[in-house]
Amino acid sequence: MKSIIKIGIIALGLLYMQPLNAQFTSPEKVEDAMKKDGKYALLVQSSRHLMSSVSAGERYKEMSKEIDFHIVLIGPVVKELAEDKELIPFIEKAASLGIPIVVCEFAMKRLGVKKEDYPSSVYTTANGYSYIFGLQELGFKTIEL
Repeated sequence: MKSIIKIGIIALGLLYMQPLNAQFTSPEKVEDAMKKDGKYALLVQSSRHLMSSVSAGERYKEMSKEIDFHIVLIGPVVKELAEDKELIPFIEKAASLGIPIVVCEFAMKRLGVKKEDYPSSVYTTANGYSYIFGLQELGFKTIEL
């Protein structure tokens, strides 16, 4: 009887020691799941996240020109975009790819920024959150950074 219990315990131990790879989906498979005509938007608050958002948008546009990708700016990045000349290449890259950068006018007023402080390819909206909610209503998948 003791040997049967020992064998059972060993069998259970071996069962739980087996890797559970069947439950893990590879990053490649997850990334391939993106729709080639998907709608995606990022709500961004820092210049660092703006730069990585443009890079992500560039990658998605390389996957498919049909992907609709928006970047919405709120918070400190609104002022950084107007003052930091190092962000100009990212603004230009987004414009060349057809990725709209949309800035919250509420944040602009709060931070003392005017529309004229931005390149002409930058859009504005009265409220960044309302814009994101509108994109969600239009079927966009959104993330806030």
